[in-house]
Amino acid sequence: MPIFNDPAERLDLSYAFANNLSTLGTSSDPLVEMASVAKEIAPGVTARCALSHPAEIASLVTLLKGSSVRPEVLIDFPDGMGGIETKRIQGRLAKEAGAVGGDIVINLHAVQARDKDTLIREIAAVRESLLEVKAISQIPYLWQFDRDAVPWLLEALSEAGVYCVKDWTTRENFLLPEGVTLDYTLETRLTYIQFMRDYIAQHHLPLMIKIAGRVTAENVKQFVAAGADLIGTSYRKAPSLRQALLDK
Repeated sequence: MPIFNDPAERLDLSYAFANNLSTLGTSSDPLVEMASVAKEIAPGVTARCALSHPAEIASLVTLLKGSSVRPEVLIDFPDGMGGIETKRIQGRLAKEAGAVGGDIVINLHAVQARDKDTLIREIAAVRESLLEVKAISQIPYLWQFDRDAVPWLLEALSEAGVYCVKDWTTRENFLLPEGVTLDYTLETRLTYIQFMRDYIAQHHLPLMIKIAGRVTAENVKQFVAAGADLIGTSYRKAPSLRQALLDK
């Protein structure tokens, strides 16, 4: 388990929305705001990293220049179905722009088919340019409908050289049985985090766990206690999450 000197070292900030607030009559630019928060969550305290879409990574790199915040990129976002070349090109262009890492949306079709070759080749295509990658994984869906895929996925990600598995709760693009909804409840998420933490420890896998979406000042400590190493969050919530983790 990594050691964090400050809770901000757990925080991956992102702006991954399709719209930009400046087009709604405000004078603020979310990318600029995110970079500002990332560079100073509190006096003298920076976030671990900030993530953007591939088209905005060059701007984010410029905004973060001179700070210790890692500029990272979202790869094949939001559905992970772009294939090997999409992932390869996005990784290469992000590296050329100055990104040092990225979060790859995994190919859920490959996971459900237990097609490890495709999964590993797609990740390898990104790692040609960005060695340090996290995997955005649809854990809530798998936990509910294909639970045996979770340990399979952890093994495959480790083999592929991914250093962190990330759950995801901010997009619903699943063909579900009629009348069935995806279970994002806190209790369920804590349960699968604990399962992954225990499996990783028991099998000595070099994987960290990142939790993302629906994290609040009220529940962030529970996620960390369950086994989450990193916290993905909107930049707007980052200061309150840090403070919650500092509070006794």
